[in-house]
Amino acid sequence: MTLKLTMPLGKISNVKNLVFTILTKEYPLKLIELTNFIRKRYGKSVTFQAVRKAVLGLIEEEVLQQEGHAYSISKEWVKKSKKVIDDLYTEIYKEKTMPKSIDSITGEVSVFTFSSLNEMMKFWQDLIDDWFAHFKKGDPNLNVYRAAHAWEGILHLDREKEVMGQLKRKGIKSYIISTGNTPLDKNIQKFYKSIGIDMRIEPSSSSFDKGYYVGTYGAMIVQAQYSKELVKELDIFFKKNKTIKGLHLKDLSDIVNKKRKMKLTVIKNLAMAKQINKSLLS
Repeated sequence: MTLKLTMPLGKISNVKNLVFTILTKEYPLKLIELTNFIRKRYGKSVTFQAVRKAVLGLIEEEVLQQEGHAYSISKEWVKKSKKVIDDLYTEIYKEKTMPKSIDSITGEVSVFTFSSLNEMMKFWQDLIDDWFAHFKKGDPNLNVYRAAHAWEGILHLDREKEVMGQLKRKGIKSYIISTGNTPLDKNIQKFYKSIGIDMRIEPSSSSFDKGYYVGTYGAMIVQAQYSKELVKELDIFFKKNKTIKGLHLKDLSDIVNKKRKMKLTVIKNLAMAKQINKSLLS
């Protein structure tokens, strides 16, 4: 099943979110009625054109349906969304041991548990290698990775150069987005730029952004949530070290090999991957 899963995420002042929220209680509504709701109920100065654009976007994502000149939330979208969330809930609460091979991934959503960050990241890299090995001309070719700190390449700079070079030769477009903004993050950005990879720094102080790591690889989504303790340890490391040269690599090695429970979620859903890419690159 393919599903474009859209939820009212982020700031409530977002026009799409306001339209979605209103239509969960009041429906069907015309564009002018939605505009008036937003202006009067939320006190937000919004134009008719902005509301129309938000509604058309939600229709394109199959979240809303049109009934004459009025709009409501699609029951079919709600049913499909519930199934994905129910499946994800079941997988998360049915923990799996660390897989020995890529073949351990079954179904649309798989959740795995590891005993250290390094153990988890090695499997993440195996997933990327497997995707690259099976990549064919015409396959979805977008790779977007978003992290608080792009620390993975520091430990193996030569391997990172080789892998990124192979991706480019196969026509895969790769982007890295870092929400960290330390001198070391900027230094890592220069490294990726030197090997032709577009790395962008989008600073964020959000506790969620600091711990949320996600990557899309064609139709596959890989994501992990770091603990507050791990986030703090990595932040200290990145503030302590200014450049790639002369790094205290032992400190980073101690952090990534420390025994701690790590969960990795793998989702195979092209529509969801496209939506994540659109959100991250916008």
